Amino acid sequence: MKKRNWIVAALSVVGLIATCSLMASTDSVAATTATPDSVHAWAGVWQMTSPGKPGGSITLADDGGSLTGVIVFNVLDRETRQHIALETRTMVNPHVQGDTLVFQVRGILKPHLKGDPPAWQQAPDPADITDMTATPSTEGKATLTCAKCRPTTPMDLVKQQ
Repeated sequence: MKKRNWIVAALSVVGLIATCSLMASTDSVAATTATPDSVHAWAGVWQMTSPGKPGGSITLADDGGSLTGVIVFNVLDRETRQHIALETRTMVNPHVQGDTLVFQVRGILKPHLKGDPPAWQQAPDPADITDMTATPSTEGKATLTCAKCRPTTPMDLVKQQ
């Protein structure tokens, strides 16, 4: 009988901890959930510019309160630094945390070497995903960072009107 009471008490404590943990995670999600205004503030076309860096653009749409988008990278010849291509990638899970845009991009770290097939012809590599963040700096401007992309980031973002 004592053993049964001990098991019931232990299960009750586990249940209480799980409930508190669930409530805490729900509260933290609610605290970081984007407002419609913050999502809408990111919607639009952003130009990526920084001296000596390839640049590109980010296009985001407010799809009923959630963001969808693409990022386009300018590809430069490594030796001549001349523009040779555009590389378009779908943004994975773009969302706003506080006032920061957070998203992932697949397949941007592939080398662009002669004889390599284009990225769209290569099999997806689940390990080849890159986390990116854009932090607003001033009205209509932001800074794009990517830990895996060094030295090509940070890059300046300017929202097009």
